[in-house]
Amino acid sequence: KGVKLKLTIVDVPGFGDAVNNTECWRPVTDYIDQQFEQYFRDESGLNRKNLQDNRIHCCLYFISPFGQGLRPIDIEFMKALQDKVNVVPLVAKADCLTPLEIKKLKERVREEIDRYGLKIYQFPDCDSDEDEEIKQQDKELKESIPFAVIGGNTVVEVRCQRVRGRLYPWGIVEVENSSHCDFVKLRNMLIRSHMHDLKDTTNDCHYENYRAQ
Repeated sequence: KGVKLKLTIVDVPGFGDAVNNTECWRPVTDYIDQQFEQYFRDESGLNRKNLQDNRIHCCLYFISPFGQGLRPIDIEFMKALQDKVNVVPLVAKADCLTPLEIKKLKERVREEIDRYGLKIYQFPDCDSDEDEEIKQQDKELKESIPFAVIGGNTVVEVRCQRVRGRLYPWGIVEVENSSHCDFVKLRNMLIRSHMHDLKDTTNDCHYENYRAQ
C-alpha cells in the first residue's frame, strides 16, 4: 500500500525578473525565518505533543540552462540561503541542451560553487561497510550535482507504455528516463534515500543557527 507522506511545496516564481533586483531574495529568507520562529514558539509552548514541523527542509534552486553558469544574482541568492536551508541546485529545462552541453554546464556550476564558497547540501558519506552497489549509487548521486531536470505534465506513449514527457518533432523526452535527465535521482534522493538526513540537517544545523542568532 505504500507509505503516506505529507509534503508541502512552496513555489517562488519570477524572482530576479524585476528592473531592480536588490535583495530580491528577502521574501524567501524571511519566510524561512518565519517557519523557524513558529516552530520555536510551538516547541517552547505547552502543546508540544501536537507539534507540527513546517520548517523548510530543502530548497530546490533552479539554474537557467541558457547562461554560462551561475549569474551574479544566483551567487548572491545562494549565499543568502546557505545558512538557513539545505540548498540543492538544479539545471532547469535540461531538454534545451545536448548531453555534452549539460556535462559542461554541470562542471562549470560545480567549479563556481567551489570558487565562491557556496554551501550547498552535502550528501553524507557512505559507511565503509556498505555494499558496493550502495557506494556506486552514492557516487553517481554526488556526480549528478547540479541535477539536470525536465518538467512535463503530458502523458505520451513510448514502446506501448504511457509515460510522462514532452513530445517534439524530433522525438520524445521522458521525464522518468534516467538517460534523458536526473529527475528520478532527484526524486529518490528527496523522498527516499536522503529525506531523513535533510530533516536532521535542518534541525541540527540550520534551526540551531537560527536559535543562536
